[in-house]
Amino acid sequence: MVAMNCSRSLLSDQETVSCTESDLKMIPAAFYIPKHNPLKPKGEDAHFICEPEQTIGVADGVGGWAKHGIDSGIFARELMFNTAEYAQDEKKKNGVVLPKSVLFKAFLNTKAEGSSTACIITLQGEFLHCANVGDSKFVLIRDGKVVFSSPIQTRSFNSPYQLGKESDSPSIAEEFKCRVEAGDVIVAGTDGLFDNVDEKKLERMVFQGLLEDIKPELLSKEIATFALEKANNPFACTPFEKEARQAGYHYLGGKYDDITVIVAFIRPKEWMY
Repeated sequence: MVAMNCSRSLLSDQETVSCTESDLKMIPAAFYIPKHNPLKPKGEDAHFICEPEQTIGVADGVGGWAKHGIDSGIFARELMFNTAEYAQDEKKKNGVVLPKSVLFKAFLNTKAEGSSTACIITLQGEFLHCANVGDSKFVLIRDGKVVFSSPIQTRSFNSPYQLGKESDSPSIAEEFKCRVEAGDVIVAGTDGLFDNVDEKKLERMVFQGLLEDIKPELLSKEIATFALEKANNPFACTPFEKEARQAGYHYLGGKYDDITVIVAFIRPKEWMY
């Protein structure tokens, strides 16, 4: 992976981040494929896009709650809805969105039962700022190569940190700051994407998409569709299979799950399709 100017933030929740104007903007689009389940037609993933606020987010409701009769998808959707609301509010009041701050406020006002991961990303000037809990994540691709891959938080194999009233709070969220350039591409998603598609394949798909000058709407759909193909292939070589083997488990093929993909192009502010 190419080295770049990315770092974990040491800012407290009370500190502010100065945001200098830049000539960059983020152009995002999402595609979602829920697992086939007549009892949960919306699946357990959730996401939001606030383009005026240059902020995006994904969440993955933890399926283990189903054995208690609880649909974590409801929790994830409420959490993302609230996060989007607070992102809009913070931008209006302060001129800047602080990912960990809006996630914390959203969490405190989420009433549904359950738990979920969360990854919140915003563009401020020429920097991406991110707050992440669990195994949802994003990669930053530049010139066809992943230059940053956000670390995930897990307690053990397939056991991510998760936001919930009986689980973790946003205080444990890791924060990241990355400089971006015009032409960069962000691919964010839940584990339904990253358990089935490795970074090399994402590099190739993004590179080909840029060559064909396709929009993020189509590229996000192509990536999600490919992830579904891998998830349904019992013989596919997948990141999840490799991680399972490293943890001492025998597992073969893809991992069927809800799949959320957000693709965001970093472009000059005057860019028009």
